[in-house]
Amino acid sequence: MEKRAPVLVFHRDMVDLAAGRLPPRKSLEDLGEFFKVLTDPTRLKILYALGAGELCVFDLSVSVGAAVSSVSHHLSALKRVRLVKGRRDGRIIYYSLDDEHIKSIIEFAHAHLEER
Repeated sequence: MEKRAPVLVFHRDMVDLAAGRLPPRKSLEDLGEFFKVLTDPTRLKILYALGAGELCVFDLSVSVGAAVSSVSHHLSALKRVRLVKGRRDGRIIYYSLDDEHIKSIIEFAHAHLEER
């Protein structure tokens, strides 16, 4: 069995505090998936468009300048991580942001980037 070198810790109290703040692995995986979905510019356009209010896939496609099939594919990914939700009215599904947190997350990130 291989011996491991001792780990040098300068501030044990801060290490313990930092380690104690880490969420469970499943939460970190979910958070990673959440942010991964936000890396696509078309998905961000969809979220910005839905910030104005609910839209059907056809109106969304015109708003963001993408094909209906592409928007539909992106909506599936956004629904999977609960960024958007759908409401059926007859044969049409209207999409909206899942809640106000989504709009805030995008606005905070945008504001952070604009600070440079």
